[in-house]
Amino acid sequence: MTKKTNFFTLLTKFLVIILPFYVFIKVFFEVKLQIPFFWLAIKEVIILLLLISLFYYKIKEKIKFSFDILDYLIFAYFAYWIGISLYNWLWFNSLFFGGRYDFLFLLVFLIYKHSKWILKINLDKLIKLFLYSAFTSLFLGLLIKFVLKEEFLLNFWYVNYVSNRHYSWGIPIYHWLDSSWLRRFQWILESPNSMAFFLICLLGAFLHYNRKKIEYYIVLISIFIISLIIITYSRSALLGIISGFFILGILNLKNIFKRYKKETIITLIFIIFTSFSVLFLFQDKIHNIFLRDGSTKGHFERMEIGINRFKNHIFWEGLWTSGPAYRKIYTNEEIGKQAEAYFIPESWFIQQLIEWWIIYFTLFITIIFLILIKTYKKSPYLFLSFLAILIMNIFLHSFESTYNSIILFLFLGILLSNNKKRSF
Repeated sequence: MTKKTNFFTLLTKFLVIILPFYVFIKVFFEVKLQIPFFWLAIKEVIILLLLISLFYYKIKEKIKFSFDILDYLIFAYFAYWIGISLYNWLWFNSLFFGGRYDFLFLLVFLIYKHSKWILKINLDKLIKLFLYSAFTSLFLGLLIKFVLKEEFLLNFWYVNYVSNRHYSWGIPIYHWLDSSWLRRFQWILESPNSMAFFLICLLGAFLHYNRKKIEYYIVLISIFIISLIIITYSRSALLGIISGFFILGILNLKNIFKRYKKETIITLIFIIFTSFSVLFLFQDKIHNIFLRDGSTKGHFERMEIGINRFKNHIFWEGLWTSGPAYRKIYTNEEIGKQAEAYFIPESWFIQQLIEWWIIYFTLFITIIFLILIKTYKKSPYLFLSFLAILIMNIFLHSFESTYNSIILFLFLGILLSNNKKRSF
């Protein structure tokens, strides 16, 4: 092995390249090869190897860890989680499946926040690898959606069950919108919301990589990515990305008009024209596409159930009691007559309240807020992605999409390991 690379770096490159195809590979192992646990835990195995190799190279190169307040808060977050889990006599299933959803992405963040001098590739080059992989995946996705059609995925072990995904029935070839029959864009991922999460990460990474360039093709590709987010018909993603751009614009209003006045005016005109065109062309379907009374009502009912659960168990219910991990923990007999709405409150933040009470929730919010502020100081574009995803999680449990969460927090960790100031 040359001095220009090491095991830690090779693992990181491998992880970044495969994550855009993770669900496809997972389906291959689980359905085609009938090896459900092999690919289920491959991310976790890679992250464990990354953690071990980080310590190995730190010791070998005699590089000391340097901790700050953010590190200590995350350590407290982990310690609280472990302590309450032991107090409640949780077994391996609860610790593994609950932990991989609730804090794995923060572990990834810590690993890469302390990877300086160990990781032998800079963030821009790593993002470049991700962009190659992600755009290859998108090209294939668009080919299937608009040329071969989603039914082509039946040849690759996806299932013909459409609309909302049933957990035990495999990954559907697409989801549709009730009453409008529109097929939502999701490519090989398990849901349109996961696809929107992935595209938001891609948008931030693409803009960060090209942050020093002023070219029209960058604007056009960004609009193309946003258009794909729109055809996922994920309302939380649209709300997140619109809010993210608005907040970022307000924070940088003076700088934007000073340096990018022409580009900003052209972009705003395009957005206004496109918005009115969509409203005109789909005026009869706009209610079913974006408002969707049944879906909206269902989301708020689940959130209300979650809030009531928190009120009834004011101290905590435990790691296994809320969110997607409940399916791995409870048997059908234990679930009984409780509907899925009881276990999944849709909002990631309400889920935190149910599981861990105010202390854990406050730690989580503080950690996320500090990462957000530090990210803004280094990269407004990754700040945009992170903020949009956080807004999504108010109405969804998007961090459940662990492969997306890993790539996001991997980039954030590397970004915050560097002391350089941001460039807009």
